[in-house]
Amino acid sequence: MLVIGAGLAGSLLALALAERGAVVELLDPGQGCSATGLSYGGVPWWAGAPGPMDQLMASAPAAWSHLEQRHGPLGWSPCSLRLHWSDAEAEAEAETEVAAAAGQVAFGHSGLDQTLARVEALARRHLGPDQVERLEASPGPGGRRVLRLDYGRIDCRQLSLALPQALERAGVRRRWGRCSPLQAGALPGRQVVLAAGAGCRELWSALPDRLRVSWAGVLRLEDGSLSRELLNTSALTQPNDILMPLFAQRQGLEQRADQIEQPEWVVDAGLAPWGEGLLLGQTSLIRPGTACGASPQAAALELELRQALKRIDPRLGQVPASFQQVPVSFSSSGTPLAGPVAGAPGLWLFAGLSSPFALAPGLAVLLAEAISGAPGALERLPGATEEPNPGWA
Repeated sequence: MLVIGAGLAGSLLALALAERGAVVELLDPGQGCSATGLSYGGVPWWAGAPGPMDQLMASAPAAWSHLEQRHGPLGWSPCSLRLHWSDAEAEAEAETEVAAAAGQVAFGHSGLDQTLARVEALARRHLGPDQVERLEASPGPGGRRVLRLDYGRIDCRQLSLALPQALERAGVRRRWGRCSPLQAGALPGRQVVLAAGAGCRELWSALPDRLRVSWAGVLRLEDGSLSRELLNTSALTQPNDILMPLFAQRQGLEQRADQIEQPEWVVDAGLAPWGEGLLLGQTSLIRPGTACGASPQAAALELELRQALKRIDPRLGQVPASFQQVPVSFSSSGTPLAGPVAGAPGLWLFAGLSSPFALAPGLAVLLAEAISGAPGALERLPGATEEPNPGWA
């Protein structure tokens, strides 16, 4: 087995394959920061759409606990998700909703009450009453309100250090290097999996159009003492929690990715622990088409991100953090791509996981079973046969 891509998806799949007795080689391009390494690591295990995806995501806490029992600490911990908003943002959302109803904008928003009701209803399918609570506004100008929900997270700094050791102990052979575009009938292994995220299409061009790429940017603060000071004095969050905007924009941008005609970008102000430091905010830029393209110009993105962070805490706009950008794969339909590639026997795809830390552990096991030929395993893969496509089974 050759797995191309040593991020979250590729590494967890390599572990699952090795557990089934496969001889696995993992190809790591080894090019700077990865999407996994710069992720908040949130595990929205209660947020799956009804059906198989919901069941798969709901299994994530147990799946991460099982992985840690077998491979040692990987950064998993329960935490809270704190969704923040201000009265001004709620009013702006209500105005946008009115404009959408009047046909003045191309996409709809929900007002505050509808958004809160939708999020709480989604969470309460799996969470008890004491695991969902609305908190009072924080003190100071523009006081912000918070919805707190039980959640989970992976500390991606710890994960990036622990995964290579887990792979070595499992007998996975890891090597570094880039792979040339693949050719049908001349694959570099009996079974090959494309798990290279945003780089998958460079390796095999005939992949479904719903496999798209965004450029994600975050501020990375590595000063541990400053990070602890910010968390310990914050009115919005606690040291182990993830802070995100209630009216987050990234998911909406991904959902309309197939319709955009020029590059579009959004900014979401939040933060998450990252080792001893912090990851702050997120920018998301999507271009028309399916090509990854060059890294966007960072100056304007960083400036707007810092302005958004200042609105939740003035100190966050001035922290000595470095702005980092990485390309990230996602599925515009919301369903991940995990299954065989048509026209290329032995070639598989594992990419486009829009909630990767909730989906990857369980999905890696299902895909490993399918690759190993377990009866009925292919039919249990969400999205493996979602749409007819000349490059997709």
